[in-house]
Amino acid sequence: MDNRELHYGMSLKLYFDGKAFGPGIARLLREIEKTGSLQKAAQSMNMAYSKAWKILRESEKAWGFPLTDRETGGKDGGGSTLTQEAVKLVAAYDSFQSEARGALDCLFQKYFAPEWIEELRRSKE
Repeated sequence: MDNRELHYGMSLKLYFDGKAFGPGIARLLREIEKTGSLQKAAQSMNMAYSKAWKILRESEKAWGFPLTDRETGGKDGGGSTLTQEAVKLVAAYDSFQSEARGALDCLFQKYFAPEWIEELRRSKE
């Protein structure tokens, strides 16, 4: 008998006409906040800088405002920080995802409780 525990996966994405926000850009923004740099954020995610730049630009275009404040390099180097809007957006996305996970946990338990799975398995016998 199969004793692996059943679980589900969830990936929430937000759309206007096209994709506007999701787990990838949220993680990228958190890494920018942590490292102070788009390049370092991309490296920490094992992502090409060009791809990170493209993801950031596409999300900024969808929302209609910048998500980072960027300073170009120089003798002290450049860097990136999140705009106030980006901070609010990441916080709202994280809260939405957390509440959605809680609701889905309840629904998952309702429809796929271990007792139900065992009953389903026994019905095959």
